[in-house]
Amino acid sequence: MKYIPLVFAGLWRKPTRTVFTFLSVMVAFILFGILASIESGFAHQIAIARLDRLFVDARFGGNMPIAYQNKIAVLPGVTVVEPTIGLGGYWKDRTNGFGVTMADERYVQARPEYHLTTAQMREIDRSRTGIVISRKLSERYGWKVGDRIPMTSTTRQVDGSTTWMFDVKFITDNYDFPDVAMFALGSYKYFDEARAADKGTVGRFLVRIADPNRAAAVGRAIDNLFANSPQPTRTMSEKANAEAGTASIGNITFFTRSIISAVLFMLLFLTGNTMMQSVRERIPEFAVLKTIGFSDTGVLSLVLAEAVTLCVLAGVAGLTLMKFVVPPLVKGLPGNADALLRMPWSAAVAGLGFALLTACIAGFFPALRVKRLNVVDALAGR
Repeated sequence: MKYIPLVFAGLWRKPTRTVFTFLSVMVAFILFGILASIESGFAHQIAIARLDRLFVDARFGGNMPIAYQNKIAVLPGVTVVEPTIGLGGYWKDRTNGFGVTMADERYVQARPEYHLTTAQMREIDRSRTGIVISRKLSERYGWKVGDRIPMTSTTRQVDGSTTWMFDVKFITDNYDFPDVAMFALGSYKYFDEARAADKGTVGRFLVRIADPNRAAAVGRAIDNLFANSPQPTRTMSEKANAEAGTASIGNITFFTRSIISAVLFMLLFLTGNTMMQSVRERIPEFAVLKTIGFSDTGVLSLVLAEAVTLCVLAGVAGLTLMKFVVPPLVKGLPGNADALLRMPWSAAVAGLGFALLTACIAGFFPALRVKRLNVVDALAGR
């Protein structure tokens, strides 16, 4: 403990250089946290995606007849068939966009993570204009239970109006993505009766099956049912759909880890250069320390301690900002985008490990030079 003042005195010998190096390392670890969060976020989405939930969509786009549900429901292994369709629009201003998924009481079985009850969905159906909204959607627009929300949409009603009225009945959340999921659920019956075109059609069927291991087989059976129909289907499990969506972006793991490696490589040179300059300027001072009794190992430890202190403190600052400051700043991002910027504690621990490793490598050669320093040559300026 008594050598700590020497460590900080060495770092503060050139305050400007130390401050800029500290800020550079801190920003690098903020970038590390962002990339680690994105990788973790996509991995989480794939991990929680279910094999026992299938998405049945129109193969070539558009809507499907709702009558398909009866044929799907009788297939072996199918337990729930939930027809859904989305209605998109905005509230007051085009920048206030949101969507409502139209469904019925079977939605609670199709998506149990929403923690809805059958009674709540029946109440939505009974009230016709009732909707369930997520906590994040409620916070974003300041909506509360009892509010009447007009949505302006491109979908016309029978009377020609493009304004759809909704009444907030319940506020819930998606417990797989707490506080970040934005969604609203309404009555399919109300929507189908009120719309002017495409009555009796749906955009997607959510299908739950009894055995997750038979997801591919059940999916093929569903698609075979409608292979020769005017609107053939394409069925994928939720997990396969999530994996395909991630793959369409690219190899996220390779992308993020490549950039993280480049950042750490840059940190290595940055910190190493700072330590080399600092040691070069203080050669006579280290010689004096050796003269008054510091061992070779002692001065080596001092240099390493400076590198570790600089890197670890900057790393802690960067990771702390990423963990506690960045998420509130991006809370208003649409959809689940801010869920991808929530750094897990495992990434923070890994970041601190990288900071320590970088410091040890960057400080090793300057510390080794000080350890091998000849006192006479150093004091003589040679």
